[in-house]
Amino acid sequence: MIDKNSCDERERVEFTERQIEQIDAIDNAVYETILTFLDKTEDEFPWDMYYIGEVAGAIEDTLLAMGERVHRPAILTEPDGTSRIEEYMEPTKPPDRANHEKKEKPAHER
Repeated sequence: MIDKNSCDERERVEFTERQIEQIDAIDNAVYETILTFLDKTEDEFPWDMYYIGEVAGAIEDTLLAMGERVHRPAILTEPDGTSRIEEYMEPTKPPDRANHEKKEKPAHER
């Protein structure tokens, strides 16, 4: 028989204060980025975690695909139901620094 209390304790994972600060910093930066891209104010486009989460996920996926390690703490749940915190997301390929050195035209000149 499984001891219900031990399972509850095992599954209870909480972010540290520093991890919460990192997540908040990302959410705030992404929200400001959204406002900039939409050319809107906070009154015109209120805070919405659906949009913030989607854009943050797209940025994370892009950076990982470019070979960058991303510091975005997340709680992951394993198939057996246990949870753990993943502090960094690891890239899917090594960084391609050679292409970063090329001078690219600003977006308004493309």
